[in-house]
Amino acid sequence: MGDVVRKSASATAGSRWSAGWPQELASAQYVAIGGVFIAAYIGLEWLTRVHELEGLGITLWNPVKALSLGLLLLKGVAYAPVLFLAALLVDLFIYGAAKSVASTVATSAVVAIGYAALAAGLTRGLRFAVGRSDLRNVIALLVTAPAGTFVIACLYCGFLVWFGDLPVRQYWEAVPHLWVGDTVGIIIILPVAMTVFGSVQRLGEIRPTVLLIDSGVFLAGVLVALWLIFSFERANEYHFFYLLFLPVSWIAMRTGFAGAAIGVCVVHLLLLAFISWGGYPASTFMGYQLLVLALAFNGLLLGAVVDERRKSDELLREQHAQVARMTRHATAGAMGVSLAHQISQPLSNVAMYLHVGRQLLADKPAEPAPVAASLEKATAQLRQAKDILERLRDFVSRGTLRPTPTDLGALTRRVVALAEDDARAHGVSVRLEAASVPPITVDALQLEQSLINVINNAIDAAAEASRLPGCVTIRVATLDKGVRIEVEDNGPGVSDVVAKHLFEPFVTTKPSGMGLGLALSRELISAHGGTIDWERVRPDGGARFTIDLPLSAEVGHGT
Repeated sequence: MGDVVRKSASATAGSRWSAGWPQELASAQYVAIGGVFIAAYIGLEWLTRVHELEGLGITLWNPVKALSLGLLLLKGVAYAPVLFLAALLVDLFIYGAAKSVASTVATSAVVAIGYAALAAGLTRGLRFAVGRSDLRNVIALLVTAPAGTFVIACLYCGFLVWFGDLPVRQYWEAVPHLWVGDTVGIIIILPVAMTVFGSVQRLGEIRPTVLLIDSGVFLAGVLVALWLIFSFERANEYHFFYLLFLPVSWIAMRTGFAGAAIGVCVVHLLLLAFISWGGYPASTFMGYQLLVLALAFNGLLLGAVVDERRKSDELLREQHAQVARMTRHATAGAMGVSLAHQISQPLSNVAMYLHVGRQLLADKPAEPAPVAASLEKATAQLRQAKDILERLRDFVSRGTLRPTPTDLGALTRRVVALAEDDARAHGVSVRLEAASVPPITVDALQLEQSLINVINNAIDAAAEASRLPGCVTIRVATLDKGVRIEVEDNGPGVSDVVAKHLFEPFVTTKPSGMGLGLALSRELISAHGGTIDWERVRPDGGARFTIDLPLSAEVGHGT
């Protein structure tokens, strides 16, 4: 069924294509474009009669073929009759004396049909477009055009031999003569058209001053190279020609395909001027044309590669910007989750104190003191939640802390007192072993939240102890240049899989955990110049988390 549809569709397209030809040939636009093209074709052919072979219209520089291929690529192969008429008129009025009528008609048909086939192969087979200068497009042109012009040259010269206008012995002299002129014309001129239709805006993106300097350096390099070429070597030697690769490669790297196309064209025109003034023979001119062809291949490919690299860099920058935007969104989400995680504990305490106050009012309405005490504790927890929000906002947004001299022993006892009720509810005992330690300069609220995270994790782990009653031990001790807090539990321990990413965000072993407590604690402790780490207590379980803090450190800047 699909094949039938495709066949019918192609048949319909073919019938439209063939039926549309008469209408298009009769249109005013077709006539106008055809007239302008024929006039340009004849004028350009007359101006570029360089080293013509036996008066047969075979020259070593033939830019009209670039004009012909450009017309067929832009307007379609329906303009092949216009090309046939233009070639016929040129042969009759410029080169007609050396050809028979049959030979003129046959060679004109070869030119029209050959270049129409070349244009169709480029556009339909290789998806070539004049307005694109990407690497694939450039390679398609550089490969297909020389191959197509070689076939056309063989057929063209074959008809000249067939009709007796060219001796058989000169066939292989005429074929490269024609091929070089046509190929160089296409490879030099058509990329300039590609620049005008597609990539000229890239030159506009360069600052005028930079473009002027680049152009000046390029022209200076080309003129120096041409002076060396035609001043210090004999006509049949081309050693210094390779100096032209330097300015062409340089302008291609600086400005991409557009600069390379224009630069190669300028080099070729200057080279033509030097050769014309020097009166060099056809053999020397052909040698230079072949070298120009190699120069064009190098410059155009390099320019296309440079453009591809710039496009890749632009795409990479866009992707990086997109990733940065996604990261900011993720950070904002993580900040929200972190806030919820940090204030969940004081809000839970508020709910507990309010519940206790309500029970006291129901049981002992005549005794307001316990109710007031419970409400005061709830108020204190709300203040703490407010402080947590402000401190955490400052830390996440600006990485700032509010350090003050702090009694670490008193802070640890306060955290343990807050955690004891939750520990008893889980059947876990909490033991504090606090030695006398000197005051340290820390953000007490942030360090308190870090300790709450670690101790609550230890209580949850100890509650899962299977053989022994759950137990959490908190130790505070002095080090050589700092203090250490240890939180040890006798729970099942940390699995090897989780251990590799334990301090990373969103890594948790709890069914309802967020995986942010340890990650945020590490950030806060690191901001204080300290470290947090862990180790196994026993091979079969248990974990000991260690927080080391310096006695005096510069805090207030996030990591």
